[in-house]
Amino acid sequence: MPAAQSLQLGARRPARIAALTLFGRPALRSTQNILRGELLAKVARKLKSRPGWSNLDALLAPAGLFRSDQWYGHSPTLFRLLQADEEDFADVARAAALRLQASSPGCLVVVGVDSRRPGRGFRGDQMVVAFNSSGAIGLARKSFPVNGDTNGWGRAPYLLFEQDGHDDRRFVTLANGERAMLHACYDAFGLTELRIGPTHKRQAFRWAGDERRWWRWFEPGETDRWLRRWAQAIEENAPSVNLVSVHGFERPGGEVYWQRHGIATASAALGGALTVGAAHYAEFLPEGWSSPLASRGVKPRHLFEQCHRRARTLGPIDHFYVTLRARPSLYALVRLFQGA
Repeated sequence: MPAAQSLQLGARRPARIAALTLFGRPALRSTQNILRGELLAKVARKLKSRPGWSNLDALLAPAGLFRSDQWYGHSPTLFRLLQADEEDFADVARAAALRLQASSPGCLVVVGVDSRRPGRGFRGDQMVVAFNSSGAIGLARKSFPVNGDTNGWGRAPYLLFEQDGHDDRRFVTLANGERAMLHACYDAFGLTELRIGPTHKRQAFRWAGDERRWWRWFEPGETDRWLRRWAQAIEENAPSVNLVSVHGFERPGGEVYWQRHGIATASAALGGALTVGAAHYAEFLPEGWSSPLASRGVKPRHLFEQCHRRARTLGPIDHFYVTLRARPSLYALVRLFQGA
């Protein structure tokens, strides 16, 4: 995997990412999309006019910001993009991207989407979708599971598809010219596996989607092949920015493990890439300058420090809070992060 450069060839300035941290939990019903869409629209309006927040490359939202009643799993990626464009939240995301063009030409709106269960004993999709003003241009379905996703203990297992990891639609070009990689939650930990694996984390690859049989068990050596193709896709696309939609934490401070072993290690795995996460907080939001879920310039040695890894946090440049007058309990913290 190549080391990421602070500014890729063709990049005109450092990447600038606005991360939306939301109070509450991931959406469980599609009826929640209406108010969450209104909040996203309000954030876009504030970003458009807020001093010092121009030239954004992406507005990043948490995993599970929206809920879909569709099942995406077996669909090819291009069809998944068409599906995403037909969702009720797609209009809001496109409109937000269009509104941001005045101050941030080319800015993407990147949202996390969870979907309904497909039946047959499996869980729904976990995805992150990137929209511009015309529609969905990038999509990453979760491809690196945690053990609890697939062991079937207490909840339906998550079904994996080979295309999910290495699909080129996981990579998007930012307005500044850099390539960014989309991560659906635990996918951020997959970069470490590619660099220093194999580790026990590969045991979580259990259930593979199959068009003929609907599902099957992973075959011996298949996980290694899937991950090699993912590593090859990263090599070919050469991303220097990681955009990570995280489902969430109970309270500020609960993200420390994620910061050390997910966010900072993802930065180190791509040679110090700017890595920004967005998440829900169930009990209360962090202070603007704390719990940033962001890293930049982390050295490769961080990957090998194991339990001695430090947080390597990147502080935001600025922040603000936003809420809905019609639903004061729905509010968010928006923070600005910048590459080197």
